Amino acid sequence: MSTNITDDLCKICDGRIECAPTAILLISLVHTLFGYITEEPNYFGHNKADLMRETEKRKDRPPKFRSPFSQSFHFNKYQDDNGNSEEETEKVEEYDFIVVGGGTAGSVVASRLSENRKWKVLLVEAGPEEPKMALIPALTSEFKGSSLDWQYSMRPKKGFCQIRGDKGCEVVLGRVLGGTSSINDMAYIRGSPADYDMWALNGNEGWGYSQILPFFKYSEGNYDKDISKNKLFHSTQGPLDIGRYPYVDDNVDVLLSALNELGYNYTDVNGRKQLGFMRIQTMSYFGERVSSYTAFIDPIRKLRHNLDIVTEALATKINFEDKRDTIKALGIDYIKNGTKYRVKATKEVILSAGAINSPKLLMQSGIGPKDYLEYLEIKSYSDLPVGGNFHDHISVCLPVIKLTKTSTTCNFPEKLRDITTYYAKGIGPLSANYQVVAFLESSVSDILGTPDIEIRFKGHNSNMYYDLIDMCIILLTPQSRGQVILNATDPIFGKPLIYPNFLKDPIDEKKLLEGIQEAVKIFDTEVFKNSGFEFDPRPILKNECKNHERVSADFWSCIIKHFSTPLHNYVGTCKMGTSKDPESVVDENLKLYGSANLRIVDASIMPKITRGSTAAPVIMIAEKASDLIKTAWY
Repeated sequence: MSTNITDDLCKICDGRIECAPTAILLISLVHTLFGYITEEPNYFGHNKADLMRETEKRKDRPPKFRSPFSQSFHFNKYQDDNGNSEEETEKVEEYDFIVVGGGTAGSVVASRLSENRKWKVLLVEAGPEEPKMALIPALTSEFKGSSLDWQYSMRPKKGFCQIRGDKGCEVVLGRVLGGTSSINDMAYIRGSPADYDMWALNGNEGWGYSQILPFFKYSEGNYDKDISKNKLFHSTQGPLDIGRYPYVDDNVDVLLSALNELGYNYTDVNGRKQLGFMRIQTMSYFGERVSSYTAFIDPIRKLRHNLDIVTEALATKINFEDKRDTIKALGIDYIKNGTKYRVKATKEVILSAGAINSPKLLMQSGIGPKDYLEYLEIKSYSDLPVGGNFHDHISVCLPVIKLTKTSTTCNFPEKLRDITTYYAKGIGPLSANYQVVAFLESSVSDILGTPDIEIRFKGHNSNMYYDLIDMCIILLTPQSRGQVILNATDPIFGKPLIYPNFLKDPIDEKKLLEGIQEAVKIFDTEVFKNSGFEFDPRPILKNECKNHERVSADFWSCIIKHFSTPLHNYVGTCKMGTSKDPESVVDENLKLYGSANLRIVDASIMPKITRGSTAAPVIMIAEKASDLIKTAWY
């Protein structure tokens, strides 16, 4: 805590809420009831300079490593990057499986593998324990840019995210047990069956929709009676609670009615048909977030003594043994509290650090584009297109729906009551996030009968108290591809360079433009007019777009360039595909090509992004991967 308590209390606002005395009192109450967000993890302690110097001199005699759980000693051989054998005298702890990343996928994998009590499993997470505050749905936007986020940004470029100037597109990536599932918008959307059938058609055997549906159901514990009665697509028995928020304000019903008036059908987007609209299903349980951590790790953590979890530990390298025809992952190195540790894996290393940090760790360990790694003086073990095929859903969020009759803004006593009501009963505005979603098909959809545009309606700058609604048009099937590479200035500890190349393919902007033109039709509905919903263009005209003819194609094209932003569903950087595909990094069993025992299990393996938020597909991938691993080692 700093000496200025006002500054400390206002940090959670991140500039979104005015730090007036009443706001400070509200924030203070939230902190008292639900605790604080932890400070930034300090991996280096007081040894940062020494640790960085050791890493830079890794070609010389290797530094001594400690075991995190044992102080006993023995001699064992260690091979440095030049192939020279050295001896280290401190014991290196051994595990059957090491899972790197305790996020959306890693928590699932660690939980499932530790079901076998004969297997010793280590889960290494760079972030802290999941704070209680992260469970509050309405505070989701406040965790972006906090210590629970990696705080990366994309390389700035004209043509997209122009509203952020030279800062580049915002990146939101969870650094906490539970990963991004602990700070995201909580949407549970599996995607279209066509997504997975396309994966299979491209040579990824075992990944067709009929083959992966059981893994979705294996996780799912759906307590929504209207949804869970469809036993073909849903289950009530899994550890991942799925339902809808207990709080619904008047605007939700207005939006649903307006979409119905436009001729769209109410549907279960996780069922047979995705086209239509619904009140969204969420990873929540009666007003509280359900992350991968709370679903898969927290209930079993104290019961399984074969599962070790290390938090605030930064993995710096995967150690390999270079054999004649293959490479073997020996284990990993990580830093915690200013000390370097080395742990070994007798069976497999599973990399689940996400679509940005998984390729980063691979490249700094010697797996990636050979020319670039050698330029950085990193020994190359395998020349693979790691970091390529980066893509994400790009969205255009327009704060243009002005509310006159159904504003949810309220005074201080009402807000105070809402906080105490939520604490006591788990209901009220704090128990909800955005709720209305629609899936549309454009005229240039690549697969007939499947959506390529999603529309979300979110309270502007707040999930609770707002008088303006953002209408977010989302491209579900982007064709543009980018890249993630190491920072040449500091490959190990520096932030990776992310080049998204959004809207590079002209078809992407064409689909977004058509989506916007379809979405604005909602203002012509009688429901909107009777409810006092108005189109207010003023918030989007504070730029050169005001010089174009209103609502023309050129006007909307300008708006797209200014208000486009990633949806933070990053995928593809360790692409799954056949050995004949030059972009592939892993095979259909998620094994790294050329490696005997390294698998990648997270969103980075997706060949092509699914139609919707990626949390549910990533959990499915982790469930399937766990099954593949168990089958291989039983």
